[in-house]
Amino acid sequence: MEKLINCDIAIDIEMIENISGGSQQFEILCSTKTGGKYKLVFDFVWDMRYSIENASIDRFFHFRKHTPKETVESTIYIVQDSEYIKYFENQVSGTRPIDGLTHYLLCDGLDSTIDVLTMEAPTLVEVQACHE
Repeated sequence: MEKLINCDIAIDIEMIENISGGSQQFEILCSTKTGGKYKLVFDFVWDMRYSIENASIDRFFHFRKHTPKETVESTIYIVQDSEYIKYFENQVSGTRPIDGLTHYLLCDGLDSTIDVLTMEAPTLVEVQACHE
């Protein structure tokens, strides 16, 4: 059964502003409710999905039902027992090893959801605002 657990990054994303990248590296630019701007950098991305949160109402209901109580409120989690990883494993027909593959789930305060399958933990970089 899928459940959410905390990852090493705890952040309160208000808005996912931009997704860019290719060749297995993606950057997600986001802003927080406190006005900070950050970039989440994912390397060795093997698959990624973007959707609106309403497209996952049942999924999030089950996450809330099965997520451990000690889980810290954040907008980025790791999905344990991921159905997405199982789907990916089936789709690649053994051409990619899934050992070490992690499913990250990001949500913002506006209804965006991003699922990322990657071989490495993301890094969080603070983005400095440009002042004129």
